[in-house]
Amino acid sequence: MKTLTKYFLNGILVLSPIMLTILIISKVLVAWDTTAGKFFPLKVPGLPLLMSIVVIVLIGYMASWWLSGQVLGYIDRLFTKVPVVQFIYGIIKDTVTSLLGEKKSFGKVAVITIPGTEMKVIGFVTSEDLEHIGFKDYVAVYVMQSMQWAGNTVLVPKKNLEILEGVKIEDVMKFIVSAGAVSSVKNNQLIES
Repeated sequence: MKTLTKYFLNGILVLSPIMLTILIISKVLVAWDTTAGKFFPLKVPGLPLLMSIVVIVLIGYMASWWLSGQVLGYIDRLFTKVPVVQFIYGIIKDTVTSLLGEKKSFGKVAVITIPGTEMKVIGFVTSEDLEHIGFKDYVAVYVMQSMQWAGNTVLVPKKNLEILEGVKIEDVMKFIVSAGAVSSVKNNQLIES
C-alpha cells in the first residue's frame, strides 16, 4: 500500500503543475477571447494571446506598487495556508522563482566526469555550499533526464566538476530534453546561439 501511495503522490506531483498550467492558460485564453468578442465583432487571430501578455505585464507592473504588493502578499499567504493548495502552489511558485527570479537556481552549467570512465553528464549547479548538510567539498548539481521533465540532484565532488563558461542554460536544456537532437554545437562544445 505504501508503494501505491508513493506512486499516487508522485503522479500528483508530476501532473498537478502541468494540468494547472494548462487549465489556467486555456481559461485565460477563452476568457479573453470571449471578452474580445464583445468589443470587437471581427475575430482577430492572436488577440487573446496579445491581451493576456498585456494583462500579465500590467499585473507585474502593479506588483511593484506598494498597495498591489500588499494584496499579492496577502494572496500568497492565503495560498500557503490551505493544505492541498499549499502543496501545488508551493511547487509552482518555487519552480518559477528558481527559474525566473532574481536569484536563479540554475546559475551555472556543469559537466560531471563519471569517475573511472570517460563518460560525462551535463547538469546545472543549484548549490555551491553544502557544508550545512555535511558535504564540505561538494556541490549540488541537477541532472535532467532526456525526453521528459524529470531529473536527479546529485552531490558531486568539486574535483569532478567542470563549469562551462559562455553557455546558455536554455540551450543546454534544449539539448538535454531533446536527448541531444537539438543543440548549438561547434567543435564538440556547446556554444551560445
